Amino acid sequence: MVEVDVFWSYSIGASFALASFRQLRKMRKESGVDGSYDLKDMLDVKKIAQEIEKGDSAFNNEYFTKTLLFLSLLFVPSGSNLLWSNPNWETMQVGSYETIPGWLVGGFTITNVTQGILGYWGTYNLLMKGKYEKAAWQTFLSYLGFWFILVNGWDKTGYKRFFSRNREAFDDWKWTNFFGWLTSDVVRILLAYGALFIPLMLYWVSKWLMEGYQMEGLVEADQDQAERLLETAKVDGYLLGAVFGGSLGSAILAHLLIRWLGWAKGLGVFGAFFYGVMMKVVSPWFVKKILKVEAVEGPPVSELPQIEEADLDVLIAAVEA
Repeated sequence: MVEVDVFWSYSIGASFALASFRQLRKMRKESGVDGSYDLKDMLDVKKIAQEIEKGDSAFNNEYFTKTLLFLSLLFVPSGSNLLWSNPNWETMQVGSYETIPGWLVGGFTITNVTQGILGYWGTYNLLMKGKYEKAAWQTFLSYLGFWFILVNGWDKTGYKRFFSRNREAFDDWKWTNFFGWLTSDVVRILLAYGALFIPLMLYWVSKWLMEGYQMEGLVEADQDQAERLLETAKVDGYLLGAVFGGSLGSAILAHLLIRWLGWAKGLGVFGAFFYGVMMKVVSPWFVKKILKVEAVEGPPVSELPQIEEADLDVLIAAVEA
């Protein structure tokens, strides 16, 4: 949907950078370039282009390339297909063929790529500074925004808009609309694209995390296939739990509190819960678990020790095993 894809594309770029952080950190250290970028540099398109042309290790790697390919070849076409075939649903029952301006279509497709680049680069910079938890929050908070708009929206009817196949169904909302939506062209397109790119997302993220674990000896390099599959399944479980349990669950809770208490009180209560439970308790535990780090912050890449040649051979052998 137009209103949520900017959050989803940001989370895709952020999650790809997060998953490959050990590999990216190693590249940055070996490049001899000290530190990361300031926020003003990250938002400077000309600066980004210059760094890409110079072969900066932030961009000159398979992880950024795959991020761009995923966004441009899979994510953009899925949104464009839905906007063309189901403009009511794709705009959350706001727009139609007659009311959607051309600039919105162009902006929608562009931001589905640019937001992903921003998510990748923002997360990358935090990782290079050793701010692991803040880097992980880039993915989680963007998914929280994604789910909150779908569940609550701007008028507490987000879920109604989502489960209505068109504007007429939304205007005459009832729960049986779900069955009409379930058999609609919207769902067929969602299933077709989702079956293609969601497994690919999960595969890349878990694969890159596992390679990072092996690279630093956090898991055995000589695991047999059953052990490797079990470890990968655990990683996938943590990832799905964060997206559907943590972010979707938080969005549903926020929606219910807003409905029961109103916007001001509801968001106040949710904010207190989110800060006290999710940020202070769940977040540190999850970051340490999924990234396999001892603390939520570490030394910046410039302070990491140099990798000795003998150690490098061991790490390469571990990754290739």
